[in-house]
Amino acid sequence: MSHTLHLLWFVPSPVAVVAAALKLTASVTLKAERNPSSDAQFEALVTGQADAVVTAIDNVMDWNLRQGPRDFRVIAQLERTTPLTLVGQKGRAWLQDLRGATILVDAPRNGFIVALRAMLAEEGLGPDAYALEPVGGVQERYDAMRAGRGDATLLGPPFDAMAIEAGLSRIATVQERYPAFPGQGLVVSAGALERLRPALSAWLRGLESARERMGSDPESARQALTLAGFSASAVDAMLRATPASLCPDRAGIELLIEQRRSSSLPGADTTYEKLVEASTLPKG
Repeated sequence: MSHTLHLLWFVPSPVAVVAAALKLTASVTLKAERNPSSDAQFEALVTGQADAVVTAIDNVMDWNLRQGPRDFRVIAQLERTTPLTLVGQKGRAWLQDLRGATILVDAPRNGFIVALRAMLAEEGLGPDAYALEPVGGVQERYDAMRAGRGDATLLGPPFDAMAIEAGLSRIATVQERYPAFPGQGLVVSAGALERLRPALSAWLRGLESARERMGSDPESARQALTLAGFSASAVDAMLRATPASLCPDRAGIELLIEQRRSSSLPGADTTYEKLVEASTLPKG
């Protein structure tokens, strides 16, 4: 039986690229589009324009506070971690250099910015020490930095390497400070889960096969990612981010909850059990 799945993501998930290239998800027609922001993902889920999104897991904590179904769940983790590099304009080389800076973000109170808020707080830079300017997703932030707008931002592959090659400064990485930081999750509304279960289960079976192949035969995975247009450095980062399991990592999610709590952001009273719904994952 063939299934169709409407999906939004910022960049294609490596396991999804490998699964498609190796024809491991042939039973699912994936209609995936790049989205400009996490707010666009939220709206698409609420209106039914998207069945699921691949996004920063922290977003779910904020989305479940907004007007809407408030039943968003993480049903899979598609990366071990999302490699995130804090890049700055020339002259911004250290975290302390961000005092008084304008930091470009997707959204000011959810997503990857929560990890950066926590990192800056540990350096003595509270929320009054810098300004956050929403400009959109990773492509939009990269383009804005290249155009000289803003002083710093967080970027993931391949945009982090591209930014440094273009002359921007590498300030720090989230992974250096928080090794347990989790990668992006596959998120759906619990109210739509039963309708979507056949398509999601079929697609996740293919992703699990791709995940296993990325571990056992990394060269075929490297070729698939290279043919998809990713640079050698981005491919290396993607392969390193292959998850040990598609099951959302408890330690990683609990880190996100603690970062939200330490940043005094709402939504930190949630738990792993409230955020995760793993019933569509392949068994065994």
